[in-house]
Amino acid sequence: MQHPMRLGRLLPLVLLMGPTLSGCLSEREKTVRRLLETRECEGCDLTDASLEGADLEGARLKGAKLSGAKLARARLRNADLTGAFLESTDARQADLRGVRLEDTRLGHTQFQGANLEGVDLRNTLFQESANFEGANLRGINLEESGLTGPDGPYRRSQKRYLYDVPAGGALLMRADLTGAKLRFSVLAKCNLEGAILRGADLRDANLEQANLDGADLTEARLSGATWTDYSKCGKGSVGQCLPTRPR
Repeated sequence: MQHPMRLGRLLPLVLLMGPTLSGCLSEREKTVRRLLETRECEGCDLTDASLEGADLEGARLKGAKLSGAKLARARLRNADLTGAFLESTDARQADLRGVRLEDTRLGHTQFQGANLEGVDLRNTLFQESANFEGANLRGINLEESGLTGPDGPYRRSQKRYLYDVPAGGALLMRADLTGAKLRFSVLAKCNLEGAILRGADLRDANLEQANLDGADLTEARLSGATWTDYSKCGKGSVGQCLPTRPR
């Protein structure tokens, strides 16, 4: 049993600690707490915030600063990230289905194993190389767009792999791009080794120097695409790049 005198000395300390501890929260921690409670944080500063596994479904994060934030395994389904900053953000294995990414900056963002099924990536700003290794990109829309950066039409790879070309493109190894809308897209120098491109629409796409080793192109439409060796795929190319017929 606690001695009465000792207990009497502890009570004031306990009472003082409550408000003191809550008062010690930094502005960033208060912002995180508010976001988790309300899912409303448009334009707020969440740089380097710890949000691993957070439930942020439908969150309004338009224009938010999430650079360096830890969003691994977070649930961001149907969230609005329009104009947000996601440079160097860790979004590995995050659920991003239905997310809005118009004008969102994705420099060096980590999307390994993330679920971006059906997401519209046409107006996303890929300033530097994002990593989509093993990601679910089924049905994404990248028509008339591409994975490009600020220093030209190709992005620098963030790491060196066995397949390496100068100023390499996006990292899409083993990504699932089944049924993806990629017509007129620029995928030159991208690493698509082992990627699944079943039924993808790659008509008129640019695949110059792309790594397609082990890629599954079953029923992929390739008519008019520029192939890895700079040749043009002939009309009716499905599943493989057929040479154009001379006139």
